[in-house]
Amino acid sequence: MILDVNGVTKVFPGQKKSKTVVNDDLTFSIEEGEIFGLLGHNGAGKTTLVNQILGLLTPDNGEINLLGESVIQSPAKARSICSVQPQSQVPLGNLTPKQAVTLMGKMRAGNKFDPKRVDILFEALDMVEWANTMGERLSGGVRRLTNFCMAVIAPGQLVILDEPTNDVDPVRRRYLWQVIRDLTNDGTSVILVTHNVMEAEKAVDRVAIMHQGKFLAQGTPSDVKSSVSNLMRIELLLVKESVDMEIPSWALSTYMNGSRLVFSINPATVLSTIEWAKAQMDQGFVIDYSLSPTTIEDAFIALTSKKEVV
Repeated sequence: MILDVNGVTKVFPGQKKSKTVVNDDLTFSIEEGEIFGLLGHNGAGKTTLVNQILGLLTPDNGEINLLGESVIQSPAKARSICSVQPQSQVPLGNLTPKQAVTLMGKMRAGNKFDPKRVDILFEALDMVEWANTMGERLSGGVRRLTNFCMAVIAPGQLVILDEPTNDVDPVRRRYLWQVIRDLTNDGTSVILVTHNVMEAEKAVDRVAIMHQGKFLAQGTPSDVKSSVSNLMRIELLLVKESVDMEIPSWALSTYMNGSRLVFSINPATVLSTIEWAKAQMDQGFVIDYSLSPTTIEDAFIALTSKKEVV
């Protein structure tokens, strides 16, 4: 067991003697070599929980143990066990990615630091061409990749990644997920903190959906999805955000995000749904569509919005 969190509660004072329960009786654990996804909207309480795991905040109630040792009693030890990529960009200034990552590697590994690992990481993430470019001249995506490399160049036994793919292009996101999985193959455990639910489903071994300080569901992606619904879902890419299109009567619920429309259906209506989607394409309303089982995104929206399913 790498991490054991038991009944953690954190309350922040508000205005006029009011209080906000930011973490409400949270319990979970992480095994060696596991990727644990912590999913939630901004303000769900994810960062507060991470700061308590790192010993930067003390829980009002509950206990946190890293490798069997209390974080509350030994916060400095906890930070030596963990490597962190924060959500905010680490400023590089005039440092190049290679200089920044090398410096972090030497700080964490000391005489055991292997400079070849910098080159291996940069090649794996396809960022060699920017290795010697000053930080202030880098794009947001390359800076984000550099921050990631700084976190994993000499990883602790638990790596905490807070929105690691922000600003990163789709191709290098795939490379990044592979590097993360390679870490776990060596026994490192990972906490992935994100609101990008679609990406997380492909990357994590287990997941917890967090909302207003509480865990609404926890388990493998399959466990979480089946706890919400065994329905099917159809996703359509519309020609534009506002389309005068009639939703079929058998659609159980809908979710619109820009030109992306998603709704759930009973498996018995699959053929009717496909015929309807083809008709929308023929009329010029829809560019493309896909049919699939319920996803983690569906479960996330259903749980956080208290709807049946999206």
